[in-house]
Amino acid sequence: MQTLTKKIAVVGATGAVGRVFLDLLDEFFPGEKELYLLASERSQGVELACGLQVFKVSDLSKFDFSKVDLAFFSAGASIAENFAPKAVEQGCSVIDNSSRFRKDKNVPLVIPEVNGSVLDEVSVPMIISNPNCSTAQLLVALKPVHDLFKIKRVDAVTFQAVSGSGQIAIDEMFSQTEKLLNGENVSPSVYDSQIAFNVISAGNLEDNFYTDEEMKISNETKKILDESINITATTVRVPVVYGHSIAAHIETYEDIDQTALEDKLSSQDGLIRHDSKDFLSPNPIDHAAGKNPVSVGRVRADLWEKNRVNMWIVADNLRKGAALNSIQILKKLLDR
Repeated sequence: MQTLTKKIAVVGATGAVGRVFLDLLDEFFPGEKELYLLASERSQGVELACGLQVFKVSDLSKFDFSKVDLAFFSAGASIAENFAPKAVEQGCSVIDNSSRFRKDKNVPLVIPEVNGSVLDEVSVPMIISNPNCSTAQLLVALKPVHDLFKIKRVDAVTFQAVSGSGQIAIDEMFSQTEKLLNGENVSPSVYDSQIAFNVISAGNLEDNFYTDEEMKISNETKKILDESINITATTVRVPVVYGHSIAAHIETYEDIDQTALEDKLSSQDGLIRHDSKDFLSPNPIDHAAGKNPVSVGRVRADLWEKNRVNMWIVADNLRKGAALNSIQILKKLLDR
């Protein structure tokens, strides 16, 4: 394990992703660390642990980023827009988990197992973007397919956990579940419809009738993996706490050798391949929640075309989909 000698700020430290980031920071960099935990003024003074150390949260609006070498942002697009450029101006690199800079051509959008080599060329201080949580796990699984057979098209359906919408959504799902089990009516507030015992669209509708969640997957796949890939997504929210699932149908330019593909999936960094004969796995509870790797199973050839394959992909949306990806970016920057 590495020793963390750099000074780190965590923006949005009190949020679900911020707390997971602190856990992973201690897992990957054990020992004492110099951290600055930042959030809104109302969270000032809250105490959070990172390993055996306890830190008090400070007011983001009053923080001087020249004190630190790198800042992890997980506080939403508007916060990133206001504070990330200021941090860079003060000599601090930023790893941003929001959607604010993902489409910016001057900002690297990075999944270390997929396009981590772009970090070899960056000039710090600068902003580096994390992809959408669904994109991160999807592309870790798609990279071996693309390396072997070159992907032409992907049709994906996501089954996204409520934790992707924050603690408030988790609380709402639990509250709705309790009320429904007791024969009471529910009034949704986080989502437009009831989420307990239900499946609803994920994201906000855009002018082309796709949701922003669906367009993020399409746009980010092109930027990270290959601009030529045609990808369509349907994103849905399901009553699961942690762990997104994705059903992916993949069409390639070359015919797919199933044995070669399974071998390649088995050797992919950050990926665990489950035997395609094991119908019961993987799933969010047993193979995603609280775990770092992406899990892939149900890998099966198309019934009609030799250049198509189907797979099922699960991962912890707060880990690989957010905090873990940022830790991996940090490690690559330190290694460089």
